[in-house]
Formats: sequence, C-alpha cells, structure tokens
Amino acid sequence: MSSAMAKARSSVSARRGTVPAPRALLLFCAVASAYLPESAGAHRGAVRAPAGTVPAAVDQIMKDVQSITYPPDAYWRYVQATVPQAEPFPCEEGRGRVPWRSPSPPESVHQLRPGDIDVVGAMGDSLVCGNGAREYSPLGMAIQDRGVSYSGGGISTWRQIVTLPNILKVFNPNLVGYSKGRGDFLSYNAQLNVAIPAAIDDDSLDQAKLFVYKMQRDPAVNFTHDWKLLSISIGHNDLCSYQCFYKKQNTPEAHKLQLQKALDYLYKKVPRLFVSVVSMLDTTMTARMPRSNFCQLLNRIACPCVFQEATLEKGIVEMTRIVQKYQQKELELALSRRYMGRKDFTVEWQPFLQSTNLYKYSKEMEDDNTLFKMLARTPIMTPDCVHFNQRGMAILSTLLWRNMLEPVGNKTRRFLLATHRDIKCPTREAPYLFTKKNSENYYKFGHQ
Repeated sequence: MSSAMAKARSSVSARRGTVPAPRALLLFCAVASAYLPESAGAHRGAVRAPAGTVPAAVDQIMKDVQSITYPPDAYWRYVQATVPQAEPFPCEEGRGRVPWRSPSPPESVHQLRPGDIDVVGAMGDSLVCGNGAREYSPLGMAIQDRGVSYSGGGISTWRQIVTLPNILKVFNPNLVGYSKGRGDFLSYNAQLNVAIPAAIDDDSLDQAKLFVYKMQRDPAVNFTHDWKLLSISIGHNDLCSYQCFYKKQNTPEAHKLQLQKALDYLYKKVPRLFVSVVSMLDTTMTARMPRSNFCQLLNRIACPCVFQEATLEKGIVEMTRIVQKYQQKELELALSRRYMGRKDFTVEWQPFLQSTNLYKYSKEMEDDNTLFKMLARTPIMTPDCVHFNQRGMAILSTLLWRNMLEPVGNKTRRFLLATHRDIKCPTREAPYLFTKKNSENYYKFGHQ
C-alpha cells in the first residue's frame, strides 16, 4: 500500500497546481482495502479483489487523480496570456522620443504626462473591487480580488496582469496607491482602492472622504506635491436593485447629484487631482447575453429591476433607456464648468463602457451585435455572469487607458477584445492626458 500511495503522491505533486480531491481520496481508500492482509480483510469483513485486478484499479485511480486539478485545466480562460519577456512594452522612451515624465512636476493638469502620476486610487462598487475575478466557481464571487481591479489593482506587472496602475507603473515605477492583493476596503492590500461591494450612489461622498483620509495618512504620499489619478465607477446597484422600487430617490438626476457631492468634496480638499468618471455599464448586459440556468437565476437576484416589466425584453428596453439617461447626466457633470476654476484639477468622462449599451430594440436584440459574438469566443465574465474575470479586467484597463489618451469628443465607444498590443501611447502631438481644455487646443492647432 505504501509504495502505491507514494507513487500517487509523487505523480500528483509533479503536476503544478494540482491537488487530490475528495473523490480521489475515496478511490485511494478503496484500493488500499484491496491490499489489506487476508486476516485484516477478514476481520473487517472486507471483500478481497480478484487476483490481477489491483494493478488495473491503481492505473484507473492514477488517471482519475491526474485529471483533477486546482486551478482547473480551463483556468486559462479566466486570465490573460502572459506576455514573454522578449516582447517589449508597446510604448518606447528614449532619445528623440516623447518623454514619459516631465522634468519637474507640472503646475497644470492640462500638461500632465502619464509618468507625472505619482498616486492612483479608485472608487466604486464590486466591479472595481474585482469580485471573483480569478475564481472559477460562483462560490468565490464574494472574494474581493482588488489586486487585479482594472482601475485600482497593481499586483505583478502588465505582462501578467494588465491594469491601469500596471500600465502607469511602466511610465512611473514609483507609483503608489494601487491595490496589492485580495481584501476589503479597510485591508492593507486595498491601499487607495476604496471601492465597496454593493455600493450605491449615496456612498460616493463617503468613499471620497475615505480616499482623502487614507492619502493624508500614507507616508508614501506627498499630499500637496504629488499628482493623483482617481477613477470612479458607481451607480450600477442603484439601477439594478433600487430604481424600480424607489423611483423618486433613484433618478438620473439623483445619480448626478450624488456624484457631484463627492466631486465637490474632492475639488475642495485635494490638490493636483485628475478624476476619471467611467461611464456606467449597461446593466442589462448580463440579461442579454447567452447564459446558463444558474446565471439566469442569479441575474434575477443581482438585478431584479430588469424583471419588473411584463416580459424580459420590455424590461431590458426600459432599463437600457434609463442607463443612457444616467450616462448623459455623468457627461453633463464632467462637461460643466463647475470644476474648471482650478488649473490643477479636472473631471473627465471616459465613455468606453457605452459599448455595452443596447441600441437596437428588436426581439433578437443581439442578433448582429459583435460584442456577444466576441464574448462567445473569449469569455470575460465570472461564473456568476455579473462581474468581469481577470481577462475581462485586462480589456477594461486597456480601453480606459485608451480613453484617457483620446481627445474629448472623439473617445473610443466601441468594445474591443483589446490586448497589450492595443495599449495606446503618448505622441509628440498629444503627450499629455487629455482634458477638455487641451482637447480644444488639439482640435484647433493639431497639438495639445
């Protein structure tokens, strides 16, 4: 028995990331009984295996054990492919090329290069927390995998985990504030990613206060001198769980006012801040995409407001109409002159998630929509069909970064299965992060 067990353990440990599962252990026990001495078997009432069948049983066990892995063999579907060391970062710096960082910190946010960002933070809900991003079971959806969050995570490098902070770390290796692993918003790993699962618009101001509180007490942050980038994405839970039951309190205008409270606080308290308001995701996306029976059930729990109309199709059309009104209010707030009184502060709207909007009101709504055709080839959702897996997070990171380097009024709103090769680079004509003001210069003079 000992030699068979040792052989099995050796074979299993040879497979990286594999562990024997309970089913395999039961099989081991079954075969072990076949090796018991005659007297021991008789004492236990065991039935002896016919001569010559034990080796065959062991072989079958070995095949079963080797087929059970953790993570599962299909784990690659949830995470991006690793970029080889031989492949360089898409952007280049050096003699004759665009500098990544200013010789001295700029006074104006309209002349902010990617490498000038010293501190990064994020506000939002479970999409920003990275819930379940590297989990392969719905049971893992409560795990806040902040280190791979598209706007706030920074574990590893862009070669293994593409995130906005990991892209910025190439331009400024001394960047701080990004999440360093799993944990809730008060954990060490969270750092300046203050997003909270199930957060609603009313939480925006509290998250803004927590962001400031953490920065002021972080010895790695020079609160007055450092340039900061904050990404905000919130409101999905208001749409999914509240607006159909409490219509007066959860309107597009209310969404705007709650965001405004948070931005007013940041405008008053934080020097040298670039705020990216990420457009709201169309919360009907999961109800429109092909999904399992389990996901259909979970969707009713996670987003009950989609199912309040007479039919699902009507519910989808009604909610996507409200989503677009929410997005319009975000744009109005970002384009207003409310935050243009300081040269070291700006609020910019990044519309890339408008690519998830439903524009075609037909019975077969996604019949010719390339978004879901792409998703069928490359799954980017977690097993609950509500959140984005790490592969999806990498795509969102690249699209967010792309928006930040595109002029206002001409930003990408089309969904792309973007990879590291699609990471946009600063140019001589546009070396700075785009703002409303330098976008005007770009259109007028051809450069920022």
